[in-house]
Amino acid sequence: MTKTVKSLPIQSALLQKIKSSLPAHLGLAEEIADVLGISTDSAYRRIRCETEVSIDEAHALAKKFNISMDGIFASLGDTVAFAYTKLTDDPENFKKYLQRIYGHIKQINSFTDKKITYIAETFPLFYSFFSHQLAQFKLFYWQKSVLNIPFYQGKKFEFGLVPDELVELATNAFKEYQNVPSVEVWTNETINTVLQQIEFYVDSGAFANKEDALGLLEDVRKMARYLESCAESGRKLPGDANENFTLFCSDVVLGTNCIYIQTGAVKYAYISFNTLNSLTTNNHEFCEESEHWVKNIIKKSNVISGVSEKQRFQFFNRMHAAIDNCYARIQKS
Repeated sequence: MTKTVKSLPIQSALLQKIKSSLPAHLGLAEEIADVLGISTDSAYRRIRCETEVSIDEAHALAKKFNISMDGIFASLGDTVAFAYTKLTDDPENFKKYLQRIYGHIKQINSFTDKKITYIAETFPLFYSFFSHQLAQFKLFYWQKSVLNIPFYQGKKFEFGLVPDELVELATNAFKEYQNVPSVEVWTNETINTVLQQIEFYVDSGAFANKEDALGLLEDVRKMARYLESCAESGRKLPGDANENFTLFCSDVVLGTNCIYIQTGAVKYAYISFNTLNSLTTNNHEFCEESEHWVKNIIKKSNVISGVSEKQRFQFFNRMHAAIDNCYARIQKS
């Protein structure tokens, strides 16, 4: 008896999830046929739910396309399944975390229709990787002071301690982010996260050379100037043909960092936890609620990109003043 889509809701949900994860130039049937080692006709019968996908086939597809079967089951009920990378005191897990970030942002860039909305209560992840020097500091700080990775315990920060492989992963992730159309919401306090971390390391004697702290502040200043130029032009890169960047300043306490992503018809939400990690889901209902929250935050925020010259000047004047004040305190310490 020929089965219908209604009789196989889990299979239908799985195949729809695979389809939504593929760039437009890839065919669903061809990809399924390749993974399962079957003909294209057999793949089409599974897509039409005329042939049932076996447990082994479902496992192979979920593994290939990085899809959680728990998430498939949850999408049919009232629970939400999240994906995350386990971060413990194992440096290999931290490497996987950076690979996951780079892989996700690269995958987003493979879509023609894409957009990221970043609600930044604290210093945004991608700007932590603005330069090799800043990336080295943030990667050292997280591994030593947040994750307590043994190799970094008892060591003071100096350039060259963090493996080049990790630094390259981080800075490449920032370069990929530069190519994704984005809306960002900052507050007047967002910049303070990285300033406080640098100053804390100075005060606790965690820099091998205090001059490195001042150099890092100069990199933060360059990052601020880059962000200001993006806000002024509405473009992340000078060569961008279209405006692809909008910056808002919120006076509301945001409460969390949230990244909301749209790639074609698919939506993803990333919710921060444990300082630097994030929970990820493409659960439709959860993403719809996240989108509603994001839109409400934006409605209550002031746009400071484009023609909003006065608001933009005031916002970045406060940011540069915060950097100057931190620089002066460290010089005197």
